Amino acid sequence: MVRRIAVTGLVVVTVAGIGVGSAWALSGPVPAPDVATTSTPAEPSAPAVPPTLPDPTTTVPPPSTVPPASSPPATPPSGPRRSTGEPAAPTAIPTAAMLRPADVGSGYSASDAQEGDDHGSIAMMMSYCGQGDYTTADDHRVANRKRNVSRDDDRYVLEQVSRYAPTWAARHIDDLREVLPSCTTVDIMGDPNRRATLTVVGTDFAGDGAVLIRENLNGAVQFHAVVRQGDVEARLRIHTGATESQARAIVVAAAGRLCSTTPTC
Repeated sequence: MVRRIAVTGLVVVTVAGIGVGSAWALSGPVPAPDVATTSTPAEPSAPAVPPTLPDPTTTVPPPSTVPPASSPPATPPSGPRRSTGEPAAPTAIPTAAMLRPADVGSGYSASDAQEGDDHGSIAMMMSYCGQGDYTTADDHRVANRKRNVSRDDDRYVLEQVSRYAPTWAARHIDDLREVLPSCTTVDIMGDPNRRATLTVVGTDFAGDGAVLIRENLNGAVQFHAVVRQGDVEARLRIHTGATESQARAIVVAAAGRLCSTTPTC
């Protein structure tokens, strides 16, 4: 199980009125060929003749150390390796898989210089709810990339795109769905005066699976979403003042971007 540990501080943006900020902060030797042998008629025995010995003054040259011409080269030939017929499994998340400013709205720009964890993410909300170990999917990630698409400090979308070992992206969404009913209210950092309500407002409306969650904290609304294509998943925190319809459109756009990095689309 992987527990996310909240990291204080604000690196990219300051979340105003939401209660928590974003810190994204082949072979053996070849056998000798078979040689056919020819039988000859038996001959009368001849007297034994002692073998002729070489002249002791004759110098016998040593065996040649030059390998036969047919010997294979000492090193394999250069050049590309032969394909095994199986496609290489991609791992890294390409830029094309990430949201673009136009997917969010006018005036937005994108930055990939994110470090750390988003303290307002759905994963952190589950941690505040006492369900930080709701899934073990994070132990099966094989690639990860983050992006911030923002207009200003109060309007932004934080995105984390992850590639998982087979089946684990789907399992993550299932795990999240299972635990959400027990986290309809969440006290941010244990503070009852900063109590957020979480409501599932959309499921499976994009990609191979999706969930959209509305968070309301003292009248301020933002949306969380998880959407996947095959074994690639995007987690989003939509803090733009978007309506539910606008939030859905951003999730659909994110699902479309994921198609650039998975053959399932």
